[in-house]
Amino acid sequence: MVWVSNQSGTCLNVSITARSGGSAAVFPVEHALEAWGINHWQRAANASETAVIRLGGTSVTVNDVKGTDFILVYKDGIITIPDTNQVYFS
Repeated sequence: MVWVSNQSGTCLNVSITARSGGSAAVFPVEHALEAWGINHWQRAANASETAVIRLGGTSVTVNDVKGTDFILVYKDGIITIPDTNQVYFS
């Protein structure tokens, strides 16, 4: 599952290719409380997808998006966080 978190302060328009299933349509992602039906894209964990994120008049393409990635979008940058093993303090 790709999760897109909108921290930009405005509405985004997001599309993610559908090589591994799902829809490649453009969907709005509001800057609001996050929810499964808005922020989640179902994709295979090992698929290599492409996300296009539109903020205002600017588009950014994010390549090699995996189905378990977390994408944080700010008004001046994008951070992709891959799924990795977690380490905890004990």
